[in-house]
Amino acid sequence: MANDILDPAALLRQLPDVLPQHNKVLSSVHDAISVLVHTAFTALGFRLVATDDVSPARSHPNNVLPDDWNTKGLVDRTFRYRHEQSSLEFLVKVIKLGQRTLINAIAVESDKSASLDISTNDFTSPSFYPHDVARPDAPPLVHGFISSNRVTDFICQLKLKIIQKLVPGLRKEGYTEGSEDASTNVGPSVPRSVPVPVHPRPSTPPIDFPYGPGSHIPPQNPLEIGRRDLEPFGGNPFVPPPLFPPHGGDGMFVGPEHPIFGPRGNRSNDVRGPWAGDGYLPPMGAPPGARFDPIVPSPGPLNRFPPRFGRGTPRGRSGEPDNDEFMPPGAGDMFM
Repeated sequence: MANDILDPAALLRQLPDVLPQHNKVLSSVHDAISVLVHTAFTALGFRLVATDDVSPARSHPNNVLPDDWNTKGLVDRTFRYRHEQSSLEFLVKVIKLGQRTLINAIAVESDKSASLDISTNDFTSPSFYPHDVARPDAPPLVHGFISSNRVTDFICQLKLKIIQKLVPGLRKEGYTEGSEDASTNVGPSVPRSVPVPVHPRPSTPPIDFPYGPGSHIPPQNPLEIGRRDLEPFGGNPFVPPPLFPPHGGDGMFVGPEHPIFGPRGNRSNDVRGPWAGDGYLPPMGAPPGARFDPIVPSPGPLNRFPPRFGRGTPRGRSGEPDNDEFMPPGAGDMFM
């Protein structure tokens, strides 16, 4: 089996050979990444034909870059290639975007494009540059890319995101296409975020609607509903008793015997709720701690009206609401 032609050690050995004879200085991390990209394309058999967008295509022996490849005053580095296995021309741009590097590539005649976005400092060491690869005592170039593992990660992503998109099925001894699962993630190893455990939502206690199913208002004969509206103040002694027993003040006259003042449904011991009456209010109808006057009469020491026991009224129950029989303060003052 042939050796991997994109092996990091092999690429770093080949990198100085593609730099021009009189300009072997990598002035920045941007130059270093650009030359590494060019070296990988060279190893795969791509032929360099230009280093800008407008120059006519021409041959560059051994893919050596021209002397002015990084001295044109442009931040972007441009490479144009051809390959013997394709009739297309490939345009590759290495673009500096702040602290990131964007590699864009396109097959010009087919508009087939690909891109790779990386964090520049994840793959290079800025303090290492400028670096003269021709200097005899120059430190190993791998230190400019942090480590050989970082070079491996970068080349793996370049192959997956750029080369395989431009020339799928490329045949080259020592080259094999990668897969998304086998590739190494771009950037430093970041611990996977632990999913936040989903706490079950607290169950909302069912609202005890006093007039729904299970209400304290007992079922009646439909024909008897509203009968008290005909006799709101008492029964007629000359009228025969109804066929069905009455159920108290179920009419429009809301007196002390009205069912809304009775106990709540299946809560037999709860005669009065927290707001008096049947105790029902909509959720947050009275905020906790609010000063809230009862909405219906409630028995207690402050009730100055004695209980009135009448038809259908249980003993011990107060039946008189405050009638407000006294005039309001100042009502007799004509000047108020």
